[in-house]
Amino acid sequence: MNIKDIERVSQIIETKNHFLIITHVFPDGDSLGSQTALHNLLKALGKKSYMFCADQLPYQYRYLPGIDQIRQDFNSFKGIAKPVTFCLDCADQNRMGVHFHSLAEDSEILINIDHHIHNSNYGDINLVDSGKAATAQIIYDIINHSFADCLNKQIGTSIYTGILTDTGRFQYENTTSEVHRIISRLLEFGIVPSEVYAHIYENDPLNRFKLLEWVFKRIHYVQSKNFIYSYVLQEDFEKLDLPFSAQDGIIEILRSGKGVKIAALIKQIAPQRCKVSLRTSDKRVNVAQLAMHFGGGGHRMAAAYSCTGSIKKIADALINLIGKQNNE
Repeated sequence: MNIKDIERVSQIIETKNHFLIITHVFPDGDSLGSQTALHNLLKALGKKSYMFCADQLPYQYRYLPGIDQIRQDFNSFKGIAKPVTFCLDCADQNRMGVHFHSLAEDSEILINIDHHIHNSNYGDINLVDSGKAATAQIIYDIINHSFADCLNKQIGTSIYTGILTDTGRFQYENTTSEVHRIISRLLEFGIVPSEVYAHIYENDPLNRFKLLEWVFKRIHYVQSKNFIYSYVLQEDFEKLDLPFSAQDGIIEILRSGKGVKIAALIKQIAPQRCKVSLRTSDKRVNVAQLAMHFGGGGHRMAAAYSCTGSIKKIADALINLIGKQNNE
């Protein structure tokens, strides 16, 4: 990504009038922060802007300005003028929860904005930079370069959220001096870090403590590989009347164990189907390589993949792969 790429996208924003903003399934702070930030920029410029996410929106991010305008029924866009479509934080076209070829055909231009290293560059324009800490950082670069006068507390709150969550609360190695300069700039608009933090990390339903109890009881530690894992079942959420997003952050607790090099949380999303989150605190470990082996991806210290099979089968496959990578 370079200045010319940013200027090309900025020109499209200036000259076009109808926009659709899509992000990935199982949305997180970066995807929703990027989506609402771009949406509020477009609205400030007098554009027609629509947002779509195929999945349930996590309760942790209900404070984001404009999040209540995200639609979850793609058919509701029928009859709307052919838009410029932004796909945000989606490493490939299969993570959007829509039929990609139909989406591309129905879009005037498809713009892919992302920071994942293995992005498949599926857009007509690909604004992809794996050197950025978050997709929200790229949204900031666009706004700061071409629409700085529009930057305000609303937009800033969304960008701040995306960067905060994708840097692991400013703990991951992607927390650079540039990240801190951006955060410093955003704080000038009156964002209160403690308030944002409380919305995301101190806003859990009480039943989440029961979910934590169950996850902790299921912990397995493979000492020879410094690998820890646990799991949540689909029925856990039903029994506790919790949304799927209640598992957010549990993987970080597993990662924090002394001596742990790789942590995994296996999350059942349907019978015989799971999503696996991976984390590491060891800079010598690359969990993205593990995820890629199973068709997923991510970053060196945080990655994920989806797979089929029982919890035991999935865990055993991961343990075997870690052993092979360690030449065991």
